Formats: sequence, C-alpha cells, structure tokens
Amino acid sequence: MSYLVLARKYRPQNFSEVYAQDHITKILKNSIELDRIAQAYLFTGTRGVGKTSMARIFAKSLNCLKNGPTISPCNECENCISITKGNSTDVIEIDGASNTGVDDIRDLQKELMYSTSNSIYKIYIIDEVHMLSKNAFNALLKTLEEPPDKVIFIFATTEPHKVLPTIISRCQRFDFKRIPIASIVQRLKTISEEEKIEIEEEAMFTIAKKADGSMRDALSLMDQVLAYGNDKITLDDILQIFGIVHYDVYNQMVETIAHKNPKKMINLLHNILDTGTEIQEFINGLLDYFRNFLLLKVDIELNEITADQYKKMIQISSSFSEEDILYLMSLLIKTKSDIKSSNNPILLAEMSFIKLTKFAQINSLEDIILNLENKTLPDKPITKPVAASNFQRKENILHRKTEIEKRKIVREVIEDKPEIKTLTKDILLVDKEQIIQKLEKDNMFLKRYLSSCVLDRVENNKIFFIASSKMQFERLKAENKVISNLFSTHYNLKIRINFELVEERKKLINKTLTLEDLKKESTKIANFIEILDPKAEIVTDFYVK
Repeated sequence: MSYLVLARKYRPQNFSEVYAQDHITKILKNSIELDRIAQAYLFTGTRGVGKTSMARIFAKSLNCLKNGPTISPCNECENCISITKGNSTDVIEIDGASNTGVDDIRDLQKELMYSTSNSIYKIYIIDEVHMLSKNAFNALLKTLEEPPDKVIFIFATTEPHKVLPTIISRCQRFDFKRIPIASIVQRLKTISEEEKIEIEEEAMFTIAKKADGSMRDALSLMDQVLAYGNDKITLDDILQIFGIVHYDVYNQMVETIAHKNPKKMINLLHNILDTGTEIQEFINGLLDYFRNFLLLKVDIELNEITADQYKKMIQISSSFSEEDILYLMSLLIKTKSDIKSSNNPILLAEMSFIKLTKFAQINSLEDIILNLENKTLPDKPITKPVAASNFQRKENILHRKTEIEKRKIVREVIEDKPEIKTLTKDILLVDKEQIIQKLEKDNMFLKRYLSSCVLDRVENNKIFFIASSKMQFERLKAENKVISNLFSTHYNLKIRINFELVEERKKLINKTLTLEDLKKESTKIANFIEILDPKAEIVTDFYVK
C-alpha cells in the first residue's frame, strides 16, 4: 500500500475533530438538529483551517445512511465512505479554478434536474469559488437563490472579497479562524503518539509557529521532518531542516543593540548568512521578534513564544522603550524593502544593522525639546526681548535664570563641605548631574530621563522630582529603587525618591501679581522681567508654582 501523507491520513472525520472552529460547528450541528438547512453556505478563511473538511463532514452528517441526518456521522456506511474518498455521486466536489466559465455552470444546472441516487440531499462543494468568472457567477445567481428541492451548495474560498456581493447575500457565510499555535501543538502531540514518534515539545512548537495558523501546513512540515530519519526529533533538527534562526540568536542581536556594539552585530549577521539563511527571511524573523517585544511592553499576553523565551525577553525589555522598538522596526521594514531592488543586499543589510546599534544616539523629538528646555542661559543679560504673547517661553526663561542664581549662591556656601546629615535642595542642585552620570552605561535611557526631570523640593531626605511625560514618569517610577540607592550611596544617607507628573503639580497662582509686588520678593527677577518686556505690569503669567 502506498504511503498516505499525514494531512490526508488524519483529516477530520467528524465535528469534534475540527480544531478552533467551535463557533461554526455549533451552528451547523444546531441547524441539523432543528432541521433548518439552508440552500447555500460560504466557507471562508486562510489555507488549511478546515473549510473543505467541514464541508465533507456536513455532507456526511446530512446523508449518513445509518443515522442521518445526524451530528455524528457513522463513517461506516456506503455514503460516509464514498464522501470521505471524494467519489460520491450525490456529493460532487468541483474545483472552481478548473471550471470557471459559463458553460461549466450550465452543465451543473442540467445535473440539478436529476434526483439523488442513494442520499437525502444532493450537495455541490465548489472549492476556490472566487476563481469563477463574473459571467459564471451571474449565471449561478437564480439557481443559487431557488435551487431544486434537497439541493445544497457549499462554497469554499480563501479570498471572499473576490466573490460577488450578490452571491454572498444568497449564502450563509462562515469565517474560519486561523488555528492557534497551542491547538496545532496539541494535534501534533496526538499524531506523534499514534505514529510512535519521539519529538521534543519545543520542536513541535517551532513547527506550529512556522505553519502560520494552518493545520495542513503543520502536518506537511511534520511529514518532512519524519523523512529526516532521526529516532528522536529535536529542535536543532527542525532549525536545520527549515533554515530557521534560533530564538537565542535574536536575543543576542537585541542585547548587542542595547550595548551599542557594531562589531559583534556584524559578526552575528555574517554567521547567520554563512548558514545559508536568506537575509529577507532573517529580517522577517527579527521583525516578528520585535513584534512580540512590543506586545510585551504594552502588557499583551503572548501565546507565540515559550516560557523560557518569555523570561529572556522580560530581562532584555528594560533597555528599550516602546518608541525605541517602533523605530527599530521601521528601520528593518525599510531595509527589507530596499533589499528587494538592490544589487548588493549584503551591503545594505550591514549598513542597516550597524544603524541598529547606533539608534540610541538618535534622540526623539520629545527628548530634543526636553534638552532644549534644560539648557542654562549665559550669565550676561539678554539683549533681545522675547515676544510678550508667548507666556510659556517667558516662564521657561525665568525658571532657568532663577536656577542659575541659586546655583551660584549654593557653590559659595557649601563648597568643600565635608559631611551632610540633612539633604537640602540647594545641595542637590549642585550635585544632581554628577550623581546621574554615575548610572551604568546599560541604563542610558534611565540616565536621560532622570537628567531631564525637574527637581521640585527636598523634605526630610526625600527628593521630589517632576516628570514631564507619562512615559518618562512610568520608566522612572519602575526604577525607583535603583535611583534611591544611587543618591543614598553618594550622600551616605538613606534617601527616598518620589516622582510626580507635571500635570498634577503645575498650577497657576490664582492671585494677580504686579511687577511692584515682585520687586519686594526678588529684585533680580523683577529686573529680568523688565528686560524681557519693558511694558509689563501684571506678571502673574510669569509666576508658576
């Protein structure tokens, strides 16, 4: 007897064997039990998700000689066996790609006049129905709406958008889901036990992932693996057979990006290309890795990676923000597009992967604005006044000038002070940047976010910082322990850190403050405002608490 491939040998024979399509099997079984059978059905979905198998099972359920109509066909009677083999005279399977013309539909309409030979229903299963021509669809319309008694049409297609709306409106449409990786792995386990195959679970997981939601593809890949001939199939066998890059390689690449090591990055790229892996295929795999990385950052559950891979990604995730990942993905997508039309794809790949290690040097627009806002002004007076209508700009300049005056005073007072028992804001203003620079190189993003924070106040050795964005606030809050230890070590004190969002702290004073009032509090600030706007009388808009 000739060998029967797994996809045919283990094709579903009843509703319970169809994976991940419970929403469809429930409706079809209820329609059989309630005797509410429609004249036409449209099964849509990607390849290998069970469309044709479901059509055959439905046909067997309706025409089973032993129990039919039933939701549990016997698979033993003459009708069930002939439908399974595809040679039933009452269940006709038609390839839509080979019968696309009007004449083929006319021949089908002539056959409808003949009654069934040994069944209750005459059923036509037309696969890839979207391949029919427009004229063929139009010729089928009237017959589809009012077919002869006991005639049922079942259409299957992977491209429902190509089917005429007038055809779809005459059918009950069922959209088949992609089969989840977990369901494919479970099916492969069952088959490996029946076939007495020893295979690692991680190897089955890799096959299921490569199948991309198709059970038939998974079984075809399994057939290919079995032909490899090993007594025990391991993950390394799967990677070698299909040229898949191990997840650890992607982990190494991402760590190399975080450490800004272009030499190691190029060596990793060359090692991958030396194994025969196509550069496009590798970039697709790396994009898939970053996709999982991004979903992890936004707290979405991942079902496409193993538990070990999940733990490793958690460890690496602290080095990247969501914006970083989006930038890296956009660079890879552009590289993939450029390689298609390049005569030297390796050179393009090398350039792009070096850029990946340099991405930390490319500041986001938000970071540029933060840096500009934190630039200190020169000590000499400003000669060009700022536009009086831009109150926010005046506020920023006033704040910077005030900070400069404070730092000058503090340097004179506490310079060379041997020991500090109670931390104050003036002391911290002098040491803040020096302390932040002590952060490790791996925490370059944390260093940047902390440096751009505004120091609000210091009370009882507790430092209050204000973050300007939610992203900055969340990142700093998550690393609070690291930052607290940093300041505590520097001052040899137990320092606590508190972060707040600027939206929660920034409130305008509700009273009207004149320039004369401000002169009583601070002559220097009042003089500075007069330089900015000689006609200023009300300065409430300058003064923000």
